[in-house]
Amino acid sequence: MPQVLLLKNGSKINYDTLSKEGDMVILRSGGSTVFLSASEVQPAEDPKPAKDAAWEAKAAQNKAFRWIGESADKHNVRPELVQAIVEVESAFKTDARSHAGAIGLMQLMPQTARHLRANPHDPEQNVEAGTRYLDMLLKKYESRPNGLALALAAYNAGPGAVDRWRGIPPYKETRDYVRKVIRRYKQLVQN
Repeated sequence: MPQVLLLKNGSKINYDTLSKEGDMVILRSGGSTVFLSASEVQPAEDPKPAKDAAWEAKAAQNKAFRWIGESADKHNVRPELVQAIVEVESAFKTDARSHAGAIGLMQLMPQTARHLRANPHDPEQNVEAGTRYLDMLLKKYESRPNGLALALAAYNAGPGAVDRWRGIPPYKETRDYVRKVIRRYKQLVQN
């Protein structure tokens, strides 16, 4: 399915695959190849989003929104993306526990929490560590087509599964998870 790349001048280019080599972006569509300077490409995500009044009001009402906002700001991740993950993972339940043993708001696996030196039972540490882990995954997959979807799949199934399958693993739970988070993230950004 073709995807669309937005250029800084407002133009859009359809492509099937995208890759980066140095400061060049290479788009392939059908039998055609287009080479662009990375400086011409509009960034997909605002790396440091401005805080808005609505987000500040949410943070004042709910500690989880404050933790999400602070962690997102610290790790240059959109707070709406972190919120979407929290909603899908735990529905804001600080004591959530999955059948696989994931813990808390962002459903950290115990070994991931240990690696990140966080107490997954402490909601604030859980959100901070989960956001830090998400940031690591976003950076790992940012140069690949569907980088956001791959990072979310890795958050759910582990980066080993994404790397082994060279894409989103064919696990129903992971594919549903990626769809739900992206759908909710888009809703939050649009509102």
